[in-house]
Amino acid sequence: MAEGISVTGNKKVETLVKEFNEKYPFIRLGIFPMSAKKLVAEGKSITQVDYSQTIASVRSKVAPGDITITGHKLVKTLEHEFEEIFGLYAQVCYTTKEGKRYYTSGANDSLTLSAFNKKCEAEGCKKDVWK
Repeated sequence: MAEGISVTGNKKVETLVKEFNEKYPFIRLGIFPMSAKKLVAEGKSITQVDYSQTIASVRSKVAPGDITITGHKLVKTLEHEFEEIFGLYAQVCYTTKEGKRYYTSGANDSLTLSAFNKKCEAEGCKKDVWK
């Protein structure tokens, strides 16, 4: 089995997203400032953090620890770890075969990343290709 993706403060956000996309091609990882969480609850649009920056540059919390992303990790666990460790609002997202983009929105939060990626593939979701 391949190694997990290591997330530390020194990693660039764009590198993290690219690695995530390579490992899980039918889902993607969105990284947002914590203020976005409230906006989503209000049904407002949100803007991602600057992907050219490091996690340390965009985080709002400095808690001990790093994150390792593996296929066995639950979607909700990954999102929670980003909030608790880095003070970042992370969302695992997908794009339907019709091109509509969605967040997991609770319905798929109890799936592992591997299972969710396989589910999206089986449903004909589009691959997210990192540029």
